Parts: sequence; C-alpha cells; structure tokens
Amino acid sequence: MPSVLLDSVPQLPSSEFKPKMSREPEHILRPLMKQFRSLIGYDWADSGCDNDINDLIQGMHEEAAIIGIPYPEGSRAWHAFKTGLYYARFCFPGHSLETRIYIGIYTWVSVMVDDSAQGDPEEWQYFIHRFHAGLKQHSLLAQAWADIILLAFKFYAPRVANFIVTSSLNFTNANVLEGSEVLRMKPTVGGENWAWYLRDKTGVAEAFALLTFPKDRCPDMSLFMECISDMNKYLCFTNDILSFYKEEKAGEKDNYVHVRANYTGKDVFSTLQDIIKEDVECVRRIQLILRGREPYAQAMHDHIMGFVRFHTTSERYRLAELGLGEKCRDVMPRQNK
Repeated sequence: MPSVLLDSVPQLPSSEFKPKMSREPEHILRPLMKQFRSLIGYDWADSGCDNDINDLIQGMHEEAAIIGIPYPEGSRAWHAFKTGLYYARFCFPGHSLETRIYIGIYTWVSVMVDDSAQGDPEEWQYFIHRFHAGLKQHSLLAQAWADIILLAFKFYAPRVANFIVTSSLNFTNANVLEGSEVLRMKPTVGGENWAWYLRDKTGVAEAFALLTFPKDRCPDMSLFMECISDMNKYLCFTNDILSFYKEEKAGEKDNYVHVRANYTGKDVFSTLQDIIKEDVECVRRIQLILRGREPYAQAMHDHIMGFVRFHTTSERYRLAELGLGEKCRDVMPRQNK
C-alpha cells in the first residue's frame, strides 16, 4: 500500500509561483493549476470508490423519493443530485454505504439551498427560527434541509454533529445575506477580512470537513479536530482554484479570488498564487496532524484527493481545456422520458 500521506509538501519561494504572463488566462492558469496538483501530491488511485456504486445510486434515489423533490434529467435539481452522487463517490470510498448515501443527499440538498436562499432571501431568513422552534418549514426544500441537517446525529458523534448543524445553519444564513445585504455593500478600507468571512460561511466547508469522520469509522474526535480549520480552508480554496478558469471565461467577478484581490490591491493572478500557497500549507499541516493516526489519515487523504478528482472529472469546471481534465465512467443513469 502506498504511503497515505506525503512526508512533506515543499514550500517554494515566491518566484517559483510566478507564471509567464499572457493575454489569455489559459497560459497563466495552466501552469499554476498543474503546480498546485503537484504540490499537494495529487495521486488519484481508484481505492474502490465504485465497488458499491449501484447501491449508492439506488440508495440516493430511494431517499430522494421519500423527500419528494423532483429532479428531472437536465434540471438544476438533477445536476445537484449528480453533484451529490459524485462527491460521495470520489471523496469517501472507505465510508459505509449508508453514510455515503447520507453525504450524497446532504450535498444534493445543500446545492439546491444555495440557489434558493440567494434567490429568495425573504423566505429563507426565517429558516433558522423555524428550525430551532421545531416548526414546519416554509417549503418542501426547506423541510428537507432541516431534516437532513438533524440526521447528522445518526452518523456522527454528538459533538461532531453539533458542528455540522451549526455550519449548515451559518451556510443558510450567509446565502440569505448574499442574496440581500451583500448586494448593497461597498468595499471600504479595512474590510479585507470580510472576503474570507463570507467565503467561510457560504462554503459550508466546516460541515463537509467533518463528514470525513463518521462515528463508526473515526470515533475519537480528539485525533482529528486540530485539522478541521485547515480542511475547511482546503475545501474552499481548492474549489476556488479549480473553479477559477471557468469563472474567468464566464466573466465572473464576484468570486473569492476577485473580492480578495480588490481588497488587497493585488491583481487576480497574484492573488490566486497566494491562495495556492496557502492551500498547500493547509495540506502540509493536515498531514502533520494525522500522521500515523489510522484510519483517520486515510479517510482525510481520500477526501483531499477525491475532491480534486471531483473537479477534474466534471465538465462543469472546463479543466479539459487546460489539459487537466480526467475521464471517468459516467455512473449517473439516464432517466426515461
């Protein structure tokens, strides 16, 4: 069996992160992203993520049928369902089937909540009040989200599940904020930490980091809590890095990289370089914390590597245009018309 974690991640001097500038983002981003994958030791190997894939698909379909939210092929709900399936498929191969089904459904519903809360903040602003009061939610989606959040206690130790719940609630409120007050905000001198504050909350990454450690596989919370802050940043930053190309091609300017660049006065490519360096340092610290702690180290390694695989195999991120895409078998079954 190969080493679960690298002995170290080299910290290169800043000059080695400087790409050759070009008018086209491809020529800047290709070497940066290649370097990122190399520095985190990306070494995807199929560790049995498809051994129970048909059971995972069936289980998610059964849970979705109980929830009752339709997801016809090609719809946003269908793409969100596929996101949940592939996240559970690649990032948690060592988890039990039941836990992977839960993670897949949690991811599916969270993606839809992200869209809905930003699009209808007036309705969603009372979600947390209803959640704490035990009241029925205002929609089928909101009720599904409340139920799936509480179901964390079935698969995770109480104190871990508590953090999953609070992260999920912060995510909901932050998306309400993005669809309302954030649209009216104007950057001011001194507000540079706001970019990360909002990114942290809207990313729900703390919850996803904790999903790495279900109680049946990783029962000792004291062995992994030190790395949760860095895994939180890794998930946010890695998504920002691997999403950046498609967002640049689409002309998006409201992502974390651009907002952070605006506050710091740096250009976006220098800012992306900084984020890559910080991300690599997160991986290095995670490795140091979990070295020799099994199965915690293997579970985290699977998640770190699987998260990259999740992006490189998806057409959504357009990484094939940079020569960084990877092929994989499409396991999402076609639906009957």
